[in-house]
Amino acid sequence: MRRLTPAYVTLILDHVLGDPSIPTAAAIALIAGLPSPSDPTPRLRRGVLLRRLAADPVSESSLETLHLLASLPPCASPIAAAHIAVAAFLAASAPDFDAVARALFARPDGRARQAVHGGGSPALASDDAIVTVDQFEAAVGKSSSQTILRGLWGNRAAVEERVQELLAAEWAAIGPSRLEALAMRIVGDGAVETWAAADEAMRANLRILAGEEKTREILDKLEKSTCSTNPISTPAVEKVMNALKASCADLHSIVEDPLPAAKAVADELLAARMEKRVSLNAEVGGQPTTCGAAGPSIHNDKDNGPGIGKPHSLMERNATARTSQWEESHGLDGSEPPSPPRPRLPSPRRLPPSPLPPPGNKNTKRRKTRRWSLFEEETLRKGVEEYGVGNWRDILDNNAEALTGRTPVDLKDKWRNMLFR
Repeated sequence: MRRLTPAYVTLILDHVLGDPSIPTAAAIALIAGLPSPSDPTPRLRRGVLLRRLAADPVSESSLETLHLLASLPPCASPIAAAHIAVAAFLAASAPDFDAVARALFARPDGRARQAVHGGGSPALASDDAIVTVDQFEAAVGKSSSQTILRGLWGNRAAVEERVQELLAAEWAAIGPSRLEALAMRIVGDGAVETWAAADEAMRANLRILAGEEKTREILDKLEKSTCSTNPISTPAVEKVMNALKASCADLHSIVEDPLPAAKAVADELLAARMEKRVSLNAEVGGQPTTCGAAGPSIHNDKDNGPGIGKPHSLMERNATARTSQWEESHGLDGSEPPSPPRPRLPSPRRLPPSPLPPPGNKNTKRRKTRRWSLFEEETLRKGVEEYGVGNWRDILDNNAEALTGRTPVDLKDKWRNMLFR
């Protein structure tokens, strides 16, 4: 034990104390026999605090342990619920409620209040914790509020259950130790990369750590990976490969690339097809039309004979079918009169902007909904027992501090929901 350096002691304790399967008695005996570690890792500190909390879950010292546990990164466990549950139980179960509540919640330097409202770890701050701290601070000197809080937080079994949930979450998220990470690099998934980068002296040390059987297995994998990446790597083979590359370069410089010639032929064929398509379109468009603008065209009709035009409208077939209305609109000679000018519509006028602000919705600002706490529900229940159903104003006036921010309508709605539930 005396030959171990502080760095090796840190590795050993980090591995042992962070393993929940190792009994606490064995861990304590190992700590007593080893020298103090030089630089404890966060995992080692977390393991020590978790074992201390498991041995003493509900006490004044457990609050300090929870506070230290919350200061270790990372902290993503239900530590705020366990911390406030222990503090609330100590105040609710104490013979002198006011003294303990002042020490934990009311004083500015109280541990629970300092941790929640400022100056402590952010992991201890939550909505439920803030509400509980305010309730205990307001209950100092009030026997009715103390009775309600004793009924809510006086169960030790419930507090220990919260602490056990915290311990389970912390042990599950503690992660592997440094020795386990090193072992994975030596004999695990990263063994091939580690052995490939090690020199002869380092491989001798790795052989001692891995054992002969595991060493042979790793060396076989290393040899296979080397052969797959570069199967032949002798100087003669390298010389032949370089000569082959030089010959290929000379061949490319002598032989012409056929791609430009093929591309030129393809361009000529495409241009010829385009010219042929343009000439065909011109021939189709140059044929005489069947009906011109000057008059009827000449057709080879069986009924009228060749060279005789075929009328296309009723007016051309019967010239006497023109009415007076047609003559008035087209003139006596049949010509169309000039079209009358279109009427011009006036452009719409732009109205000046209104000096009045746009109408707003008066009901947009609503009071923010706040969830009822167990303390408020219990206060409402005792108020109904004392003053009766419907006397919401009397209940609110006599419990103003406990029901801060509530209205008689809120009390009525909450009581109705409590009855339904």
